[in-house]
This record gives sequence, C-alpha cells and structure tokens, in this order.
Amino acid sequence: MSALDITPFKVSIPASELKLLKTKLETSRLPNQLADCQWGEANGVTLNFMRETVQFWINEYDWRQEEEKINQMPQFKTHIDGGEFGSFDVHFIHMTSNVKEAIPLLFLHGWPGSFIEVQKILTPLTSAGFHVVAPSLPGYGFSSYTNKAGFKFFHHADIMHKLMTKLGYQNVKAIHMNMLIMQPPELTEQPAYSEFELASFARAQWFKDTQSAYQQMHSSRPRTLGFAMHDSPVGALAWMADKLLAWSDSYAWTPTEIITWTLLHYFPGPTAALQMYRENMPPELQIPPEQLQGNFVAAPTGVSAFAKELVIVPRSWAEKENNIAFWAEHPKGGHFAAYERPEELSTDVITFLKSNWKA
Repeated sequence: MSALDITPFKVSIPASELKLLKTKLETSRLPNQLADCQWGEANGVTLNFMRETVQFWINEYDWRQEEEKINQMPQFKTHIDGGEFGSFDVHFIHMTSNVKEAIPLLFLHGWPGSFIEVQKILTPLTSAGFHVVAPSLPGYGFSSYTNKAGFKFFHHADIMHKLMTKLGYQNVKAIHMNMLIMQPPELTEQPAYSEFELASFARAQWFKDTQSAYQQMHSSRPRTLGFAMHDSPVGALAWMADKLLAWSDSYAWTPTEIITWTLLHYFPGPTAALQMYRENMPPELQIPPEQLQGNFVAAPTGVSAFAKELVIVPRSWAEKENNIAFWAEHPKGGHFAAYERPEELSTDVITFLKSNWKA
C-alpha cells in the first residue's frame, strides 16, 4: 500500500443538506401521549427535554460553527484494502507531536460515539509526546463500510492495523482501555471484592436490566432502525441522547454537544454503525464466548476504570487473560471517559505508556 493516497480531509456538509435538515426540524411532531406519565425518565428521554432541544436546534444551533471546530483537527482519508470485503475509504485524525521519539497512539471510539471523542485529549497527548491517530471505524462517520456480511471485530482490527502501518507505525506494543469486557473466569473460591468492584457489579446489573435493549435492536434489526434514524433527525436525537445522558456520570451535556454527536451519525448515515452489532452479536444479546475468551494478551495492558462505566471487571479477573501493567480506579466518570474526564484519562494513558513503551 502506498502512502501517496493519503489526502487531507475537511468536513463540509452541503448547504442543501442543512436546508433539508431545518425543514425536517420545523415540521417535526413530538408525541405527548406519555408526557406526564408516572415513570418519568425511566421511559427514556422526556418530552420537555426533546421539546427544548429541538427548539434550540432550530433557533440557536450553528452547524457551521461546529464544523469549523471539527476542522481544526488535522483530518485525512485513505484507501485500505479489506480483502474479500473490498476497499475501505477510511477517515482519520492524525495529530503529530513535536517531541522527539514520540509514541504513536491509536484511539478507537465506539457507539454512540465517533472520532469527536478524542477532541479534548488531543492537545494533552501530543504535548506529552504522542502521535495520535483517531479514525472513524468502518461504517462510522466519514469512513465507508462493506456490503458483504461477516465483517467481524477482527476485520475491523485488520483495517486499523493496515492504517497504522501505512502511516509508518509497525507494531502494537501496549494496550490501554477504559472498558475491558471478558467472560467471568472459573473461580475455585469467591474473591474478597472491594467496594469499587461491588459497585461496578451493581452498575453492570443496572445496565443489563434497564439499558441493554438497544443491543438487541441493533444486533437483530439494524436496518429497520436505520431507516427511522436516517430520515428523522428528531428520532436520531432521541435515540442518541437517551444513551449519552444515561451512560455518563452527571456530565453536563450541552444541547450543542448532544446535537453535534447526533449529526456525526445523521449526516453520513447511521445504519452501517448499527450493523456492527448484527455482525458481532447474535440476536439473543450475548457476545459469543469465543470472542471474549482466547489466548493470554501478552502485550502490556493498562486499564482506567471509571466508576460509572457500563461494565468494569475486577482486576483479579482481568489479570487471568491480560498482562495488566497499569490499573487506575476513578470515583467519577462514565462511558465517555475521554469526553467526560479528559484530564484523568490522558494522565493515565501518559503514565502507563511512558512506563511500558519500548522502542
């Protein structure tokens, strides 16, 4: 693969799309059948929230201003060969450091996030000596997807590996994550779990009982949901905001932030990002064990555990399948750590990699 086809990229939504968006917003209908129901937020986003946010969207929100902020980040596109799945047009941020012998860092987002999650930690990381690469995963944002079934997590990983080698970064030498998922190990006796770990179990149970139905929808009927979100900006807002508000830890989301996060799915189209669940999870809402249990991960692994993350496994579990070289627990922070708690996360990443990176 040649690096010659790496081209600068700027987000530029056509004026015609913005005009159509405003028309859809101005003609939207909000349901009021359950406006005063006794369940309140347990039923999802409220009518008051939606009414106020849509009115803000119509009267005050400025996409061009947000677009300008996004375009301050150095963005690029390139073609990556996906083998049997065809060629992928991959969008990514690549912000390099002026520090000698800087460490390359691949930042990966999830759903309902996007590349914008890296926005608050770019400068701290590059200033500390990191070259940061933050792609839009295939099917997300401004990266293309495949029309062939069977595109699994490890195929995503292959695309990301090829992107990094194309940029001149050859090997994975360490891993850091803030949501480590694994099957419970076989235990001969019950460990003495800490208060943090017991609270994490309760949080995971809350997520399973009250928040995880979206996974079943995404993994069973993604295209059906995609039609609704693709055509209706208000519908997309409701689906996205519901998760942003519930999965964060009292983060003071502004209407502008929620709308921008929504539009980064709405403008390119949300359906392919939903399809990832269909490809990797069966309809019965369980990631196949073979995707969670495998060989021991020998690369030094760092974990930042935030108290309101959706799933946090105990360190004793993680050590059975990972070479845990760094572990930090934080009393505040939810699912969107890079956005909610950028200082804590960037400090953890810097501390971990400065100690475990070997050229």
